Amino acid sequence: MKKRYIFFRGLIATLDLYTDEFVKIYTEQEAECLVLQADRMDEEMMRLKAFMIEPVTAVISMNNIGLHLEFEQGRNIWDQFQIPFYNIMMDHPFHYKKALDHAPEQMILLCMDRNHLEYAERFFPNIRQKMFFPHAGIELSECMIEHEAEGDDLHEMERQPIEKYTKIPISERKIDVLYAGGLSRYAAEGLIPDLGAIKEFDAFELVHHALERLIQEPEHTTECIIEQSLLDINLKFDNKRLSEIISELRFLDSFAVSFYREQIIRMLAENGVTVTIFGAGWDRCEWEYQNVIYGGEVTPVQILELMNQSKIVLNTMTWFKRGAHDRIFNGMLAGAAVVSDTSEYMQENFTSGVELELFSLHHMEDMVRKIQYLLNNPEKAQSIACCGYRIAKEQHMWEKRLNNLI
Repeated sequence: MKKRYIFFRGLIATLDLYTDEFVKIYTEQEAECLVLQADRMDEEMMRLKAFMIEPVTAVISMNNIGLHLEFEQGRNIWDQFQIPFYNIMMDHPFHYKKALDHAPEQMILLCMDRNHLEYAERFFPNIRQKMFFPHAGIELSECMIEHEAEGDDLHEMERQPIEKYTKIPISERKIDVLYAGGLSRYAAEGLIPDLGAIKEFDAFELVHHALERLIQEPEHTTECIIEQSLLDINLKFDNKRLSEIISELRFLDSFAVSFYREQIIRMLAENGVTVTIFGAGWDRCEWEYQNVIYGGEVTPVQILELMNQSKIVLNTMTWFKRGAHDRIFNGMLAGAAVVSDTSEYMQENFTSGVELELFSLHHMEDMVRKIQYLLNNPEKAQSIACCGYRIAKEQHMWEKRLNNLI
């Protein structure tokens, strides 16, 4: 029987890039794919209903998009028609408490960090199916560039073989160090709740204490630090209330991530390394360095293009301690030498100094030293780039992840 899948796009550009890649993979496997525009679902419901006349293999979505759809009030579509809904959590589950508390039975939660999986197992017992599903990478193809310029939807276009895209040698690349990621603390300011409304404890003091600990102990998760900070003042809550508190204070996660992103860029600039950065928030920094080039916000495909012009792609985790980030794999597939802070997953799957360079947030001076060495030794950078490309191509592309999924 022919496999048939449902996807959503149209809300977030980065998620659309993943969706286009998923559709390409399944289309090449001769599956039938329905791609719905999530930004106008009222108009798309008739297309969805027509597609579901025949059996559907699965829905593959991200961050709950399309999770709570109904043809009839009070009846979730995916439960009603017994269609598996693979829900890939690109972010920590504590960002989506309400949606996950009311998840349909047909949902399979895919977590990109093992800590996220453990969190879901503890705080979302209503979700019966959960699994670890690590990030993967996308390799830039010539047609992606062409259709980006033309404004076409990639999932509707026939792509040229990836092998036709020629990698530029490290020594000929124009960008020394590329960092593609925003300062999320500015957006996270909108997540700060009314701390004065929390009556069980002094939330202002606890937030201050927890953020200090996150910065001093970056090996720990945000949820761990929040829970420990409560225990330090002799407060122990049941899982229901604790998950509510963690969700309310989840902005701390973005503040800690942004602190280290800012420190890393400053350290490189102060040590004479030219860093080209893209992403929201950097224009609001209160410091300027002549070695920092800010390019504003660009599209995900443009980021892939820039990676292909970069000697080094720098990554910092979004506080993933037991997972990875797509910047790592995208950078490898772009033929760049990748430098990233480490995690349990990275240590299990890579050797620092061979396929990439890893560093600890406790020792950021190592990051500066490693980047300076690679820039001064392009042969070593090229060796790392080649090894990184090979392992990413063989083991860390979305096709491999999806083939292992269903």
